[in-house]
Amino acid sequence: MKRSHALRELSREHHEALVLARHACAVEPGSEAARAQREHLLARWSEQFEPHFAREELVLLPALEASDNAGPAALALAQHNDLRHLVIRLQRGDPQALAAWGDAMRVHVQFEERTLFPLAESVLDLTVLGDLMTR
Repeated sequence: MKRSHALRELSREHHEALVLARHACAVEPGSEAARAQREHLLARWSEQFEPHFAREELVLLPALEASDNAGPAALALAQHNDLRHLVIRLQRGDPQALAAWGDAMRVHVQFEERTLFPLAESVLDLTVLGDLMTR
């Protein structure tokens, strides 16, 4: 699906999120592969995913709320917060959190790609938000 310019970078970042989610679900909890996957995920979290969430929360979600679409915006925010809690569990060494994070990230990306972004493209003037979304 072709995305508007304002959402294209966020959508590209979703690809990496899905790859990491698939790998997180595929490794055996407690294995060396799981430990390596956990470390990689935590590094990518701070470098990419947390800034990605911040851009959405500072620009996209408030714009959707202002356009009378508070429900989908609230769901995206709740999913962000659930993923943050799973990252805290990962940081604390919970071996079950890796697969839970993978499942939650897959669900979140699917929601944004199938519901939230198409909604934003239909109700928002993304040319105005574009510069703010790509910073």
